[in-house]
Amino acid sequence: MSKTALRILYIDTEVMWRGGQEQLLTLMAGIKQRQHQVWLAAPHNSPLSKIAEEKGIKTFPFRQKSEFSPFAFFKLWNLFRKGNFHIVHINTPRAIFSGGAAGKLSGVPLLICSRRVNFPLRSSLSHLKYNLFYDQVVTVSVSIQQTLIEGGVRPELIRVVYEGVDLDWIDSHQTIEALRAGNGPQVITVAHLSPEKGHHILLEAIAEVSPNFPQAVFVFVGKGALMTQLQEKTRKLNIEDHVIFTGFRHDSEALIKGSDIFCLPSLSEGLSSAILAAMASSLPVIATQVGGIPELVIDGETGILVPSENVSLLATALAKVLDSKILRQHMGQKGRQRIEDKFPLKKKLDQTEQLYLALLASDSIE
Repeated sequence: MSKTALRILYIDTEVMWRGGQEQLLTLMAGIKQRQHQVWLAAPHNSPLSKIAEEKGIKTFPFRQKSEFSPFAFFKLWNLFRKGNFHIVHINTPRAIFSGGAAGKLSGVPLLICSRRVNFPLRSSLSHLKYNLFYDQVVTVSVSIQQTLIEGGVRPELIRVVYEGVDLDWIDSHQTIEALRAGNGPQVITVAHLSPEKGHHILLEAIAEVSPNFPQAVFVFVGKGALMTQLQEKTRKLNIEDHVIFTGFRHDSEALIKGSDIFCLPSLSEGLSSAILAAMASSLPVIATQVGGIPELVIDGETGILVPSENVSLLATALAKVLDSKILRQHMGQKGRQRIEDKFPLKKKLDQTEQLYLALLASDSIE
């Protein structure tokens, strides 16, 4: 084996498809194309496992329901011992403790974990699992990096690698415009229906905006525990004629391309894959000033940023962009250029591969 051909196992514990799984898939596929050997440990029935297998990535069935799981620890320990991996890279928080402990005890040369969420560490001891077990913690934004440092993770362990967009893949999607009501502009949000995404704030802003833009339609793409509650709120606000809930869609990128504005009113955000896709599709972005979003969206240039949980300012921003097609086009073009310059997939792959090789430079990987 060439000294630069790596054996890498990625671990993901989610049974659903969200931005983190999409970004891991692009990472695995890209690293595999660079002639490294790639495996995945993930729930056997998860969308990620199924798509990875379709792309020729061998998948080990692995499911972990709680962070401190002896069963998960022993399963990973056994897998690590037999797999002779150079690198184990954990993508989701639930496996960080068991995977780190198993990796250390089984002698994995390089242990890496990703941190994609911007929530503070849950306890004063949470930082220990990062400090004790991992050679590198990869965050997808500077905001997450700062949150980890404030939580007690050693700064030298943390490396920021921004997510990247496969622009050829985005451009290959056909545009879907069938959800429009008449000729009015379409505003789309793509996110799991969970409290931190702020969908309820957007619904209240729609109630303020819709009387002045009666032809506008607002499309909510995603599923989650809040679906029924959000639909009920839509009825109470009397905006059912303006709002469409699609549930989960495999073609969300095509829906984004067929829209005019992207909106994400998150209360907390690491780095939004949906915003990246929207900017790559030349949409202006209206979003909140939380987490890594200001690292993506330049306020007043590629979109408009507002404070979180501020219905009035969100409504004002929506009205401003809805009111001007020229502004939408200008911001959308600037957003596309920003993705091309700062967030292409190749840059993410280059930085990740270079990180792997640099960290392993002192080890023999014959």
